[in-house]
Amino acid sequence: MARILFLLTRTPWRDFRPYDIQAPALIDAGYVVIYASNAEEEVAERDFDWMLLDKKECKLARRIGALSLYRKVLQARPDIVQLCSLEQLPLGIVLAWLGKCKVVYDCREDMASALYERRNRYPVLIRKMIFKMVRIIEGLADRYFDGVITADPGVYELFDQMPKERKLICYNAALLKQFPNIYPALGLREFELVVLGSMSSHRSGTQDVLDAMNILHSNGHKVKLLLIGAPENEMVDEIQNRIDSYGLQAYVHCTGLLSHSDVQSELIKAKIGIVSLHDYPKFHRNIACKAFEYMACGMPTIASDLPPQRLFLDDSVALFYPPGDVGALAENILSLIRDEASMGQMGNLARKLVDKEWNGDREQSKLKDFYGRLLQLPGRCG
Repeated sequence: MARILFLLTRTPWRDFRPYDIQAPALIDAGYVVIYASNAEEEVAERDFDWMLLDKKECKLARRIGALSLYRKVLQARPDIVQLCSLEQLPLGIVLAWLGKCKVVYDCREDMASALYERRNRYPVLIRKMIFKMVRIIEGLADRYFDGVITADPGVYELFDQMPKERKLICYNAALLKQFPNIYPALGLREFELVVLGSMSSHRSGTQDVLDAMNILHSNGHKVKLLLIGAPENEMVDEIQNRIDSYGLQAYVHCTGLLSHSDVQSELIKAKIGIVSLHDYPKFHRNIACKAFEYMACGMPTIASDLPPQRLFLDDSVALFYPPGDVGALAENILSLIRDEASMGQMGNLARKLVDKEWNGDREQSKLKDFYGRLLQLPGRCG
């Protein structure tokens, strides 16, 4: 029975992608899953072989390329190690070069572009160096690792040295059991708008939604907004200042951080899902997976018009506006809330698309096939 080790040193141990989609699918396929993370204790709801890493171990691993975990990983006798974040790649390179086990990199976003944009307080030269270093180390993974999993086609295309049979796009789509086709009609929902996540950076555009609300309220159209998650970094003050200056205290509710299992019960309180990403290189590759969850809750989406969203959203289930154009966003909101019949039709069709294609159950089937194939293929460094 093959043994597959998931290594989480940066991402939350209960991260939806490995915890809910990937690892359970492999358990279901008959593999042993070793779940190495900073969970405080073993969790009975998952039939994993738990490898508990303390905070010091994770912190050291993040600083030295996870090489500090080399011996501990080998003691688990994995057939495949799935690396779940960028800083683990040095460990993966050593494991691959020494032929200790097969190595898979789960690359969820365009990491080079993401780090370039997040480090906007650094001088441009340093940011360019970070960008190039990430491309180099991911290039080694592309050349020597046994497989790559991505969350969207844009990142998939970055790994052009990896043979197609060793690559997989695994979308972060909603699982049908977590998002059952049972929810209140749109007309019965409390909030007109919802934003899921996107509160860690101004690039995600949550402030645009508040600006659009101000335009609507100034013209007599009162709408309520549900924010699912918690603001981080500079967004804490940016969001609160807008709420206070626009007088939106009674019209905005923020849930704070939630586990993914609790997201559906909050999302179904809203009528329209918003994806308000700005026009940055990263967002030309990465899908806003929150739209999958909006669709699963039977609601239409209003999205900034960037290429990744067009892969699974079209005019039958979504309205689009130029990124950063707050006036156009407000117009789209108003057009939907004025036409509840069209809003309901779009939401119903969105849910049908989820049932047919854009769901996590389908992604789990793809993942089972992918790992079954990798286990049969020879190691690339063997």
